[in-house]
Amino acid sequence: MAERLITLGRRSAAARVAHLLLELSVRLEFIGQGDSSGFFCPLTQHDLANALGLTAIHVNRVLRSLRQLGLVVFRNSEVEFLDRTGLIELAQFDAAYLGSGRASSRKIFSN
Repeated sequence: MAERLITLGRRSAAARVAHLLLELSVRLEFIGQGDSSGFFCPLTQHDLANALGLTAIHVNRVLRSLRQLGLVVFRNSEVEFLDRTGLIELAQFDAAYLGSGRASSRKIFSN
């Protein structure tokens, strides 16, 4: 909850979008539905806008900007990380808030 409040209250629009894409990536990697290069994302720009407290037009502009910066491409329901490290820096993303028990839980699913 704290991470969500920080996202809405303190991050720029670009950092909000970057943070959400990175969080989705980590969560999907955990269940084997993505990897560090990208993932399938059926969410629309309107969905992203609603989740982030932005307008769909602004999300479109942010995604275009992130693509022009060579960080990420979101096209045809696919997210492709071009520079994941750069995106992590922009979003100030630290996956630790997703829970330290994830590593031990992963063993359950890998059997």
